[in-house]
Amino acid sequence: MAASTDDITRAETLTRYLHENIPLTQFMAIRALPSVPGQLRLSAPHAPNRNPHNTVFGGSLATLAIATGWTLLFDALQREGLKAALVIQHFACDYRAPAAAEFVAAARLPEDWPAFLDTLRNRGRARLNLPIQLSCTDQPVLTAHARYVAILER
Repeated sequence: MAASTDDITRAETLTRYLHENIPLTQFMAIRALPSVPGQLRLSAPHAPNRNPHNTVFGGSLATLAIATGWTLLFDALQREGLKAALVIQHFACDYRAPAAAEFVAAARLPEDWPAFLDTLRNRGRARLNLPIQLSCTDQPVLTAHARYVAILER
């Protein structure tokens, strides 16, 4: 399925936001890829993220995973008209294989997203667990589980 003009524009807007507000994403050359609402993919090139073995530094893989979950939730909250402080609370990952080219992280809103929104609206604070997968040349390189906390700004 081809990306719509809206999906491409949203990806460019998210990339700009990340680079302006989280400087590390600019240094890593992270960019948002066109994705449908409720899903998000971020990518990063090999060169600025390489280690002495000419593979991607493990910290870059973890950072891309965390940024993907954060950006998915940031975007979804914006689409709901909600402004919230959004932070990572817990992160765990398994490195599955080395990456030696562009690497891509993907996440989607979980089934309990509506309950998360209800809690956030009613209590002003909510937590959400999110699985994130990274791949390189269509091979899995990292699986992660992250917990994010949102605090509604009133």
